[in-house]
Amino acid sequence: MTTDTVESDGRKRAVRYGWASITVAVVFGLIYAYILWGAIGDLVSLPTTLGSLTPWWLLILAVAAPVVAYVVAFILGRRASLGVRTLYLGIGLTVVACSTVGSIAYIQSHFVVL
Repeated sequence: MTTDTVESDGRKRAVRYGWASITVAVVFGLIYAYILWGAIGDLVSLPTTLGSLTPWWLLILAVAAPVVAYVVAFILGRRASLGVRTLYLGIGLTVVACSTVGSIAYIQSHFVVL
């Protein structure tokens, strides 16, 4: 099912998103927001722990990654079916989770943080 329908005269008419599409977008948005909240917490707390050795580029990347991944997945899936849209949002979530785990591993291997 696509979000476009063709009218009798050949023009495309946009169909509103259904409750299932909105529910999927909101649920994934909450998961992305949870990851973003953790990244903001790290951005606030790690500089006090690491001092001048703080990897600012990594902390800023951790804050930007969930936002960018959600927006890209939402844009790619806006005209796709519900299953494909869910798949895009899931792939974006996987990319964000991998980058989060990678940043945690980087910080723990290069700094003495428990």
